[in-house]
Amino acid sequence: MTLTKEQAKELKKQLREQIMHLPPERRKEAEKQIDSMSSETLEAMLKQQKGARQIFRQIAKKEIDSVYVGENSGAVAVLDINPISRGHIMIVPKKPVVKTEEIPKEVFLLGEELSKKITSNLGAKSVRLETDAGLGEAVIHLIPIYDKELDKNSPRKSSSPEELQEIKRSIETIKIEKKPK
Repeated sequence: MTLTKEQAKELKKQLREQIMHLPPERRKEAEKQIDSMSSETLEAMLKQQKGARQIFRQIAKKEIDSVYVGENSGAVAVLDINPISRGHIMIVPKKPVVKTEEIPKEVFLLGEELSKKITSNLGAKSVRLETDAGLGEAVIHLIPIYDKELDKNSPRKSSSPEELQEIKRSIETIKIEKKPK
């Protein structure tokens, strides 16, 4: 597959849109890198993205090691291994969806259910639900908000398997509220 000049130009435009959240100095550096990319480099990047899409399919089919925290007829939910905040969940539709506006209702219903558990069981003040189609497949991110506002472009950190399992246990805990007498 050889990219046409128009396709290369469009890809570069999309990449520039994805770096708008960066601090000015880093954004300038990233823009220089984008401008210097050859058609061959852009093609290699597309092939890499195709591999990322396959990861979403493997997650949806439970063929890949992930910490699963929810599922319904339309989606599966996993803890993000590089979370923005404690309890960051990625919801992957079971059937591939390319555009965020095409995400089925069931996927959002799973998001609502898990958002309640995050606020109740993890003590988050709120949960930010954001759709993303950055790797060519639409997913939902549930980002717990504890003290400061965050979004899908906020810095990430790595989590150990032990941390993720502990968060999973907390999310899955059933809380029983005592009614006043």
